[in-house]
Amino acid sequence: MTLQPVILEGRLIRLEPLTANHIPDLLYAARDERIWHYMFYGNLAEREPMEAFINNAIRLRDLGTDLPFAVIHNATDKAIGSTRFRDICLKHMKLEIGGTWYASEYQRSGVNLECKYLLMRHAFETFGTLRVQFKTDIRNVRSRQSLEKLGAVQEGVLRRSAIMPDGLVRDTAVYSILDTEWGMVKQGLEMRMWRYANRSAAQKPADKTPATFPPVPYATK
Repeated sequence: MTLQPVILEGRLIRLEPLTANHIPDLLYAARDERIWHYMFYGNLAEREPMEAFINNAIRLRDLGTDLPFAVIHNATDKAIGSTRFRDICLKHMKLEIGGTWYASEYQRSGVNLECKYLLMRHAFETFGTLRVQFKTDIRNVRSRQSLEKLGAVQEGVLRRSAIMPDGLVRDTAVYSILDTEWGMVKQGLEMRMWRYANRSAAQKPADKTPATFPPVPYATK
């Protein structure tokens, strides 16, 4: 398993290495304070915490533990959020997908589905990882439901595992997908993306052409 910055291309979005150049777009994307309710980072809607967030992400990338991305909306070419590979363990061929957030207007839009697909496909098929882990606040019902729809298996709960910016001590739900499960998970994700693409196309009267399967030629570069 090797770790290199990479661009992951999708139909709705692309994931590109996070840099300070993304700050203006991300500040706009971060303006809805509801995004940060369950996040470790606190509110990133101001320049100082956003700069600290990105500088720390770059530091962890240089250390080899994380690979942070900006989520770019293809139709607008604007950064609308961020995600990353984190806690990368080359010895045991495992990693975590986390630190994921999007502008509120892109939630429930198909962006998260495609983002997770691109990340997991790269992790399993290019990195050769054996295990992808996810963690979320036990209170975050929407996040937990989303992970379960992806095909992730809940392994347990880490009780009183982290202190949040508001001082609350949270319990953390732990999920995973294994390399032996990826084939079926991938098939399910591609079917969901295909349905989403065709549903979106049906809402545009000028475009009667069904989406192909899978919905786009996903590629990395």
